[in-house]
Amino acid sequence: MRSHPRLQDCVTLCAHCGIRFLTHPRCAGRRDLRCPFGCRAHHRKQRSNQRSAAYYQTPSGKRLKKRLNARRGRNPQSAKAEPATKVPQRHDDEKQPAAEQSLKAVLRLEDQVLSESTLRTSPMLPYVGMMVGLLEGVQLGRHELLELLLQSLRQHSIAYRTRTDYVLRFLHQHPP
Repeated sequence: MRSHPRLQDCVTLCAHCGIRFLTHPRCAGRRDLRCPFGCRAHHRKQRSNQRSAAYYQTPSGKRLKKRLNARRGRNPQSAKAEPATKVPQRHDDEKQPAAEQSLKAVLRLEDQVLSESTLRTSPMLPYVGMMVGLLEGVQLGRHELLELLLQSLRQHSIAYRTRTDYVLRFLHQHPP
């Protein structure tokens, strides 16, 4: 924070757990924010459940719930015959070009395997993008940020092992 004093206002405390985290400058000074480490998603899910419960208490919600519950006991063939009332959800992967989707990378960090699909769907990705923008002053697109993360995660371990230990570890992970 000493090297970037303009970010001092962007430091905020989570309204739920109290963890300090950096937020976007537009949200500087707000006290009702939740951290991106789980509190934000939990609060969002709670509010969604409250909205859903409130809707199903209304007359139109009760009719819909009654219809959905009636469909539940039917056999699968009759359920397929009725038109679906769900709104198709938009996925970020659908917007990505085919060349970007074809990238397949598996990175090993000790016992944890990170794949590009895991990174692409990570809830921390927008936060990391915002942090790069705030700290480096560079706005990166989602694809550029993914490439940067994949590049940085490909580094070799700097553990103190002999060459034999490295070879044996590799052979154990990738048997012939």
